[in-house]
Amino acid sequence: MSHPAPPVSVCHCFSLSDTLQKSVLRLTEYCCAHDSISLSYPLLPEDGASDHYLISDDQGFVLCALALVPLDSSFVECQAFTHPLHRRKGYFSRLLSLALQTMEECDLLFPVSESCLDTMAVLRTIGGELAYKEHMMEQILPKALPPKEDSDTIHSFLVPPDNIFIPDALWTFFSSGTNKDLKNTPAGSCYTSLASPTCLCLHHVEIDPCLRGQGLGTRMILLLLSHLNQAGIRRVILQVSGDNPAAISLYKKTGFHITETLSYYLY
Repeated sequence: MSHPAPPVSVCHCFSLSDTLQKSVLRLTEYCCAHDSISLSYPLLPEDGASDHYLISDDQGFVLCALALVPLDSSFVECQAFTHPLHRRKGYFSRLLSLALQTMEECDLLFPVSESCLDTMAVLRTIGGELAYKEHMMEQILPKALPPKEDSDTIHSFLVPPDNIFIPDALWTFFSSGTNKDLKNTPAGSCYTSLASPTCLCLHHVEIDPCLRGQGLGTRMILLLLSHLNQAGIRRVILQVSGDNPAAISLYKKTGFHITETLSYYLY
């Protein structure tokens, strides 16, 4: 005789209570450990989620969670986790159907790690199509980095923000490049955001188009790493598009390595 499935409840909310945050965090941490991935779930309002869809058991533990993060008027990022012991029960499909009713005019974009076989099986079932890939990269800083000296032909320096631990902290890069008449001309910039007390995320790295091809991007990042090392930062992470080989080459040249590749599937 088959036993009836334990009762579950479905919830749609626009923000998560402290209790639900803890339960969803427990779910995502378990899934990431089980699948050897490092995806995250948008728990807080500032993470950008507009809707949360949850399935919980009769004890209140979240078994499946799906969040919608609007990107623009046409695309919505969809992040979902299902407990490994409760997969293949239709929980994700149930929440996806509800989400599609909310975002019926938008295309859904799923960030996934292709190393998770369960996720890839689900995407094949629903007919998801690969849109693009992004690489997660990181660098572990040693306890001491040698100072970076200016060469005879390149005179440059990096102006740090007043506080490197705030979100979107701006670093401004000045350089003459190989043209001494342009000494102290703003040549580029980058931003950092705190990921943990000893880890920063590097993003929006830019060099003036007129000054590219002179090695200034490499120099700016090396100067940045030296500043961060002096400030006690021990790890720097970033995310770069798989369609940008020049940026990937730059980051590898300055000591970064790929830790994970995220694939974005369109539905």
